[in-house]
Parts: sequence; C-alpha cells; structure tokens
Amino acid sequence: MKIFHPYGLLAVLFFFAASPTLVCADEHGDKAHEHLEEAIESGKKGSAQGVRIHTEEAKKELIEQNKEHPYTTLQKPIYGEHEKAEHDREIFEEMDLAIEEAKEEHTEEAVEAIERASVHLEEKEKSR
Repeated sequence: MKIFHPYGLLAVLFFFAASPTLVCADEHGDKAHEHLEEAIESGKKGSAQGVRIHTEEAKKELIEQNKEHPYTTLQKPIYGEHEKAEHDREIFEEMDLAIEEAKEEHTEEAVEAIERASVHLEEKEKSR
C-alpha cells in the first residue's frame, strides 16, 4: 500500500487553488489588449469618443488584473528592481493622457499615447 506524502498533496492543492486566479489575471490582460487595439482603431477612424471609451475599459481591466494578481511594491523603490510596477505606472499614465487627449478631440495624440501604453503592457507581461 502506498502512502501519500502530505506536503506533495498540499502542493498539488495549492497549485489548483492558485491557477484560476492566474487564468483570470491573464484574461484581464487579454481584454485590456483588445480594448487598446479597439481604441487605436477608433482613433484611426477619427472617433475620439471611441478612443476614450475603449481606453477607459482597458483601464478597468488592468485594475481588475492588479487586484486579482497583485505584485508587491518595495518600500524604497530601486530603478529596474520592479519592472512590472514601472511598466504598470507607465501604462496608466499613457492611458490617462489618451483619455484627456480624446476628451479634447485630439485623436492623433490620443492614439500615440495608446500605442505607447500598449507597448508598456506587452513589456509588463514579459517582465518578471
């Protein structure tokens, strides 16, 4: 008769318990990408309102992603030490800029800001 090691069973249970959270966080990231792409398309069509709406939706998705899969921030930040936090900060700054530009009907500037936010989002997902 085989005896199961309690720590092995505990590790398996922990893995399955943590997996849905990671999947949901990835889903939010994917949805944020989709909204940013839709915002870019709206901007290229000249719709400032579409840019604003899709950017705000992307922002909501990233907020949910951060709630479900938070990363810790250092008490004393060191440049390059927390890549995800740095990219995240840049993403939100660019999205805020895009929303402001869209409200002022500056679609070209808004699209440029969204494109920069999209690059930072991709870099965030690649970083550790």
